Amino acid sequence: MPVPNARDDTHMRTARRIPTIDQYLNQRSQAAPLILKSRMLADREADRTPVSGLVSVITTSLNSASTINRTVKSVEAQDYPRIEYLVIDGGSTDATIDQLSAAPNVIDLLISERDAGIADAFNKGISRSRGQYIMLVNSDDWLEPTHVSIAVATLERSGADFVFGDLMFHFPDGSPAYIFAGDPGYARKLLHTLPSINHPTVVCRRELYEKFGLFDPTLKIAMDYEWFLRVVRGGGTGTYDNRLVSHMALGGASIRSFNKSLGEVRDVSIDYGYPAPLAWSRFIFRVLKRLARRFLRQISPDSVFEWMRRKINPDYRSVER
Repeated sequence: MPVPNARDDTHMRTARRIPTIDQYLNQRSQAAPLILKSRMLADREADRTPVSGLVSVITTSLNSASTINRTVKSVEAQDYPRIEYLVIDGGSTDATIDQLSAAPNVIDLLISERDAGIADAFNKGISRSRGQYIMLVNSDDWLEPTHVSIAVATLERSGADFVFGDLMFHFPDGSPAYIFAGDPGYARKLLHTLPSINHPTVVCRRELYEKFGLFDPTLKIAMDYEWFLRVVRGGGTGTYDNRLVSHMALGGASIRSFNKSLGEVRDVSIDYGYPAPLAWSRFIFRVLKRLARRFLRQISPDSVFEWMRRKINPDYRSVER
């Protein structure tokens, strides 16, 4: 459903210079070192026809040696039979490439070169993919073995353009920290904030990128917010499936740069027609709320803190340890 009170989509897409798949292929550097390329993908430059039923899973990485193996193994473990796996590395200088190169039977395409950020890496992978469906799995995320098969079945049954689920966060030792449940009512909130669509859980139809464009490369963290806003206000629809649970290690870019992420969400919402005073008020409130939460975490018993956090954020779920 379109988001109300938003500006013309064509105007915003032009103003933000959102690249299409074809434009991105033409504009990107042709000097990217192709480290690994499977037989299945050997003719992808000549034939851009999407493959029916194929799911393109795309991982972006940069110096991810401590986590990348877990991500790759979770993709390898998927019970869905038709997956192509593309890994877009930003020029890692640690052991990431060595580990990725040791998994040639899992990875169909591996590219390593310096890029302009996560959005640029996403776009590079999407533009080279061939799947009817696309999923983005970062190098500190991992999946349950049934994730892709459930997502595809839900998309085919519902007719939705994208499907999403719950996101479980984990401490550095791997133990679960908490869950953000997906929000089926996301469209009501999308104009002024990023609801719990939980991007690491999303599987979408390729047509969304073809119709609405790729990610805005000028955004460093909240590129998923701007993309979902663009898609939904253009008529794209999503559906929530509580059987989908992705996993994320605490400490990712959006978590480490929380205030910057909120600032990008604020600016994007203003660009799309949300009143600036309200956007700034929400931004300040979110920053203050985070500071208050950190303070309460230090002085409150665990049970009291968990109770307060559930009351404040209805999408928050505690995890038994």
